[in-house]
Amino acid sequence: MSTSFIFLVFFFIIFIFTNHPSYAADYHHHPTTLLVDQVCNKTNNYTFCVNALYTDPRTPEADSYTLAYISFGLSYNTATDTLRRITELLNNATAHHNRRGLKRCQKDYNEAVAALGSALNDLNSETFFTLPGYANTTSRSAEDCEAHYKPLVSTTIKSLCDICVVVANLFNGGGS
Repeated sequence: MSTSFIFLVFFFIIFIFTNHPSYAADYHHHPTTLLVDQVCNKTNNYTFCVNALYTDPRTPEADSYTLAYISFGLSYNTATDTLRRITELLNNATAHHNRRGLKRCQKDYNEAVAALGSALNDLNSETFFTLPGYANTTSRSAEDCEAHYKPLVSTTIKSLCDICVVVANLFNGGGS
């Protein structure tokens, strides 16, 4: 493995933690709305959910529809950022096994971005029944990428997709 590739992977990891919205920040000083509390209580990680949603200034006043835009928008932006970083890594990868894994990730994240773009379009047309499927497709794509290229951990996108599914179910009879 070349030194430049190791440096690039190291830079990629540092870049993620320094330039990505901090979903790990503590937003407990913000009182959560009843809707956010209901949604986040149905996810696998309540704290992550609250912190992620409150990175958007619309959250305190959000209804279900706005919360759907927020959650799918966060997922779309994260998937797009990840795809951009994968492309950068792929352009600089020299080892065959790294290129193969990164090409698979590029394919997976192209699918994820397309699914999330379709979800946002369906939100625009108030077609809600498709939304959980798009979120699940994105989560599976991220898992597949991680299986083929271990340095790309998919926890954030999977957690965001978990929020998307819960919010989407508000429109499909799964809300409280």
